[in-house]
Amino acid sequence: MAVDDYSGRESFPTHGNVERIFRLLQFLLANECTRYDVFDHLASYYKTNSPASQQSSSSSRSADKLFERDLHFLKEQGFEIQKVRKRNQPVRYHIERGSGPGTTFLFTEQEVDSLALLYNMFADPARFSKDDPSLPPLPFPSASQEHPFTQDILTLIEKFVSTLPPEQRQHFERWVQKPYLYFHLSTVVDYLPHRVTIDSIIQAISHRQQIAFDYMPAQGQQDVVPHAQIDPYYIIYMEGHFYLIAYNHKVSSFLEYRIDRIEGKTLKEQPTMIDSQRRRHPLEFRFWLDASLSKQGLSQRWLTQTIEEEQTYQDPRGQERKRVLVHATAYSEWRVLQQILKYGEKAEIIDPPHLRARMKRVIQQMSSLYAE
Repeated sequence: MAVDDYSGRESFPTHGNVERIFRLLQFLLANECTRYDVFDHLASYYKTNSPASQQSSSSSRSADKLFERDLHFLKEQGFEIQKVRKRNQPVRYHIERGSGPGTTFLFTEQEVDSLALLYNMFADPARFSKDDPSLPPLPFPSASQEHPFTQDILTLIEKFVSTLPPEQRQHFERWVQKPYLYFHLSTVVDYLPHRVTIDSIIQAISHRQQIAFDYMPAQGQQDVVPHAQIDPYYIIYMEGHFYLIAYNHKVSSFLEYRIDRIEGKTLKEQPTMIDSQRRRHPLEFRFWLDASLSKQGLSQRWLTQTIEEEQTYQDPRGQERKRVLVHATAYSEWRVLQQILKYGEKAEIIDPPHLRARMKRVIQQMSSLYAE
């Protein structure tokens, strides 16, 4: 039997062997080496104090056998021992960093449920409905677009789950396969191809460097627009999209850039540092909101919001109704308009005047679409 293929077992090392195995572990973690390197550096532990040329065959076999037993013990403890073989050269050994004894996480049942919920936020909701074709499909939405962090998150959770006791692992799998709460973090478009762009932007932010890139307009038939001197600050996730919040020096304003419209191959870090002290200033605005929509509390879509007063009025049909005047702040005028439009006739922007005028133009454009 070749010494490199030893498969025997040894009981847990005695106190006298612990230091030898510990020293071997340290040496193999720090080096890629042959067994002869080990014998040279740990000679007193493997009883190979004399040069290899002067060692008897029996002492050499004894050292080889002891070395193989130590390697086998380390493998049983979870260490991954790599063997590099090259023609006409001794086998070289090293221990894979990060390997070693596994840790069993002690989770409560509620924590396992939370782990399953987090898993289902990223996993394909319809993946288990296809397991048994004889059963009707589960009433999950169709598979959504790919989230750029799905694989990383699922791999991490699966690593946690692999350390759970069998009973908790089965509990996790039941909740994942048949969840009673569906909460999926989906995206509107496939953002997986844009993961490299996201990572590059994050790197530029960490370096506090300006970036430049070409940006595709909303209308696809138009040419891309070069953007230079862009100060990136952070990326946010809103309504199924990822946005870069950045300061554009050309227009002297903060803008939102949708990540999937940034031409990734044109994204470059620039030598100029960003102004790390610059802050995005929120817009203050006020609007009337029908009291029926505020009974359960105001929406949390704004940065801040307070009710300044309540008023009774008559609607166009002469019915008495109540409304509240809301003072709120937000970063994006466009998002303010989009949210107020969702309230339909139950909301009215009061100020600032330019935002009210902008809303008026939008409504007029919408009205023209329905003109006979």
